[in-house]
Amino acid sequence: MDFEQVNEAITPFPELESPAFIQGMLIGLLCGDNDIQEAVWIKKLIEEAQIKSVKESFLKVLDDVFQETNKGLNGSGFELNLCIPDDNEALVFRAAMLGQLCEGILYGLGLVGALNDGDRKIPQEVHELVEDLGQIARIDIADLSDSESLTDVEESDFMELVEFVRVGILTINEELNPTQAAPIMDAVPETDTLH
Repeated sequence: MDFEQVNEAITPFPELESPAFIQGMLIGLLCGDNDIQEAVWIKKLIEEAQIKSVKESFLKVLDDVFQETNKGLNGSGFELNLCIPDDNEALVFRAAMLGQLCEGILYGLGLVGALNDGDRKIPQEVHELVEDLGQIARIDIADLSDSESLTDVEESDFMELVEFVRVGILTINEELNPTQAAPIMDAVPETDTLH
């Protein structure tokens, strides 16, 4: 998913904050309600940003974000690409966008009431991950180097944080939407016939 392409499409709508935030919101909605439809997400985005009219190119970009994010969440787990800037961007900017992604996830989870212990018991692991995402959403970028010459440690720490967020998202999704498929061995019907 190309951060710059999504950013270009949403630039006319500053209320949408960033590509990272809107993907985060989508991730939160999908984790909270795996059956959520693309039109529902787009409608919520348009309502939240109080957008009056949109171009087809804007809707096409949102469709791409939805399709790729949904596939990443519900695939093997290795396809989830986060909509954050490339490695050639400044660490401060990438960290800020990771924070906005986490903020969007929490926002989306809140929109669908996914963390209310109403009908279902929310696993402790999900509560802990949500707290972690909340901490990342409040990331203090003032402590990061703004220089062009990043230390290997800073870059490595950031990549670990990105991977933690990605795995955390997949864990939250799995905990709130356990797969319904039977184990492979159980899916084969038993017969007495030999072939």
